[in-house]
Amino acid sequence: MNKVMVVFKREYLAQVQSKTFLVTIVLMPVLMGGSILVQKFVGDGVDTKDRKIAIIDRTGQLYPQIEQLAQQRNENAITNEAGEKVRPAFKLSQIAPEDDAEAQRLALSKQVKAKELDAFLDIGSNVLNSDATDSGADEVRYHSQSPTDREFLRWLEGQLNQLVLPVRFKEANLSPDVVSNAIRPIDVRNLGLIKVDEAGNVKDAEEADRFTSFIVPYGFCMLMFMAVMISGPQMMQNIIEEKMQRIAEVLMGSIPPFQLMLGKLLGVMGVALTLLGLYLGGGYFVADYYGHGDLLPVSQIVWMLVYAALAMVMFGSIFCGIGAACSEVKDAQSLLMPVMIVIVLPLMMIVPIIQAPNGPLATYVSFFPPATPMIMITRMAVPPGIPIWQPLLGIPLVLLFTVFCIFAAGRVFRIGLLMQGKPPKAGELAKWVIKG
Repeated sequence: MNKVMVVFKREYLAQVQSKTFLVTIVLMPVLMGGSILVQKFVGDGVDTKDRKIAIIDRTGQLYPQIEQLAQQRNENAITNEAGEKVRPAFKLSQIAPEDDAEAQRLALSKQVKAKELDAFLDIGSNVLNSDATDSGADEVRYHSQSPTDREFLRWLEGQLNQLVLPVRFKEANLSPDVVSNAIRPIDVRNLGLIKVDEAGNVKDAEEADRFTSFIVPYGFCMLMFMAVMISGPQMMQNIIEEKMQRIAEVLMGSIPPFQLMLGKLLGVMGVALTLLGLYLGGGYFVADYYGHGDLLPVSQIVWMLVYAALAMVMFGSIFCGIGAACSEVKDAQSLLMPVMIVIVLPLMMIVPIIQAPNGPLATYVSFFPPATPMIMITRMAVPPGIPIWQPLLGIPLVLLFTVFCIFAAGRVFRIGLLMQGKPPKAGELAKWVIKG
C-alpha cells in the first residue's frame, strides 16, 4: 500500500504543480465566460448590408404603408447611440402585379439569383378580406435564397399584422379596440413557491429565473465533463510516454502492475477533485457574496464531489488501459473513439434532461453507469430535485461498473505495459481481459 501512495503522491504533485494545471485553472473560467461574451457580440454583429426587396402588392393598398414604416425604421432603428449602423436598411421597390403570377415570381427569382434583389414579397389579393375563401390569394409569399436571414421577415410579420387586422375588423363591422381588448394575451407569470421566513411572516413568491435554472445544472455537468477530459487523457498520455521511454519497465521491477495503476488512478482522481473543489468553492463564495448562496447548496457540492470521484476512477481506469495497450499517442485514437462517445453522450441529451429531470428519459439514462455521474448531478441541480433514493442507488451501480473497469483495465495494464510495436485490436484486448 505504501508503494501505491508513493505513486499517487508523485502523479498528483506532477500534475498539480505543473504550469499546465495552473494555466487550466485560469483559462477554464475565462473560456467559459468568454464563450458567452463572444456569442453576445457575435449575435449583435449582424450583416448590416442594405436589403433590396421587391414587393408585389395585389391588394393595391398595403405597399405605401409598408414603405412608410420601412423608411421610419431606416431613420430611427438601424443605428445605435453612437451613430453606428447595427441593422440593415430595407430598400423597398414596388412591382406591378401581372396576370400570370407564376411567371412573374419566376422572373423575380432569377433577379434574386443574379444578386439584383435580395428577396421579393408577393402579397395576395384577398389578404385584407375577413371572409376570404381562396387560400392562395389569402397568403403572403416571401421568396429568398437565404432562409436563415430573417431580419426583414421578422420585422414584416409584426408590421403586416398591425396593418391588416384593423381593416379586417372594420370590414366585419367590429370595433378594433373592442376586439383588441377581447383577444389580448393573458400574461402568465412564472413564479416560485410562497414561503414563510424565520420570523413567521409569509413571503410572496419570487419570479422564477429560467436562465439560472438552466445554467446551474448545465454548469455542473460541464464541470464534471471538463474534469474528466482534462485529467484522464493527460494520464493516458503519460503512460504512453513512460512506455516509449522504457520507464515503465523500470517501474515494473519495483512495483506490481496493479498497484502502479491504482496509484495513477488515485492521482488522477485527486487532481480532478482539486480542480472541482477550487471552482465549486469559488463559485459558492461568489454566489453567497451576492446573496445567491441557495443556488449552490453544500449538499449539491458534496454529491458532485462523490460522483466526480467515481467518474474519475471509472473513466481513468479505461484511459489507463488504453495507454498501456498503445505504444504511440496516434495509436490510441481508434480506441478512444467509443470512449469519447460514451463521455459526450450526457452532453448530447443535456437540454431535454434539464427540461424534464424527472421524465422517463432522464430517469432511465441516469441509471446507465457510464452516464450516471453527469446525468444524476445535472438532475439534482434542477429544482426541486429528485427523490433521494435515485442518487443513492446510482452510487452502487457506478461502483459495480467501476470495479469491472478496474478489473479489465488491470489485466490490460499488466500485459500491455511491457509490449511494444503494433497496438492490439479490440479482439485481442478482449482476450487479455477474459484470459488474463
